[in-house]
Amino acid sequence: MNPSPGDVAGFLAATTLDLVKIPSPSGSEDAAADYVERRLREAAPAGVVSRHGRAVVARLGEGRPRLVLAGHLDTVPENGNFAPEIRDGEVRGLGSTDMKGALAVMLALAGNREGGIPGPGSAGPSLGFVFYDNEETAYAANGLRPLFDLEPWLGEADLALLLEPTGNEVELGCLGTLHARVVFAGTAAHSARPWTGKNAIHAAAPFLTRLAGLGERVVDDDPARFREVLNATLARGGTARNVIPSRFEVNVNFRFAPDRTPEAAAEHMRSLVPPEAEMEIVDLAPAAAPHSEHPLVRRLVEVAGAEPRGKQAWTDVAQFAGHGVPAVNFGPGIPELAHKAEERVPVANLVACYRTLAAFLASVGDA
Repeated sequence: MNPSPGDVAGFLAATTLDLVKIPSPSGSEDAAADYVERRLREAAPAGVVSRHGRAVVARLGEGRPRLVLAGHLDTVPENGNFAPEIRDGEVRGLGSTDMKGALAVMLALAGNREGGIPGPGSAGPSLGFVFYDNEETAYAANGLRPLFDLEPWLGEADLALLLEPTGNEVELGCLGTLHARVVFAGTAAHSARPWTGKNAIHAAAPFLTRLAGLGERVVDDDPARFREVLNATLARGGTARNVIPSRFEVNVNFRFAPDRTPEAAAEHMRSLVPPEAEMEIVDLAPAAAPHSEHPLVRRLVEVAGAEPRGKQAWTDVAQFAGHGVPAVNFGPGIPELAHKAEERVPVANLVACYRTLAAFLASVGDA
């Protein structure tokens, strides 16, 4: 089923709700991938849809420029979320804003044969649609990574659009992310006689105090601004309430600006850890530069009609950037509602995103 010009809102709302009703926590995206594959095969010409495990890819047209729209199928685990429904002009439920509403927009664009969307035999711009798994988990498991080898044309694109939640604002580049496990060792003892042991939690106090006092580092790459921050996000230590803990472990998350390489970010993290502690980097994903002067990025900004900003998070624009493909974030979801129990997305946002991207693609086709 393709969207009719008179009922784009109904199509987008119904498709988003269909997707929200399909549970797809990271690693369990099979049913969502089945749904997307079926809808793409109904909408697209024969032979352009490919399935790779829990990822689905479609390629339309053969002209230039070569554009890719990408979105992830997975969600974070359920946590008391709204029941899936359409209410008060919003689609509610887990994944609605991050990012199943965006997937609905992608399916609508893939089925559109107007406004510059290529049909069979089109000589206009080629469009790639990528629906992938395992984004909401460790970088090593990310389902987009192997697709660059399986579908080499992804690394040859002129621009990639990640439909991550941005509230229909153009967000350039992204922060990198590093997770480090820092371990402090002590000696167990009875809590009534602490002098006979060494408290591992207390040993970590100077390090935690230092982290708390670091503040943020601001990096301006006009018009994008990135705020580089470090935070302790998980902590674990002790075996019983009357035992001096012999081990204390803290996870530190470093969100680093695009002017640092992953190697530089790891070295900065190491410089903060005292020599008596052990540190292991457990996850590391690169940042991405804004590419604000790229002509296709400038065209999208012009069509969207809003001032661009830097992406204060990590997204898969970094993977495309690592393959030499400029990439930006633009999607209908509300960033502040991502991963929250009250997650929802306004249908008006879905329609605005669809129309903006359709206009952008049409303008590129006319260029």
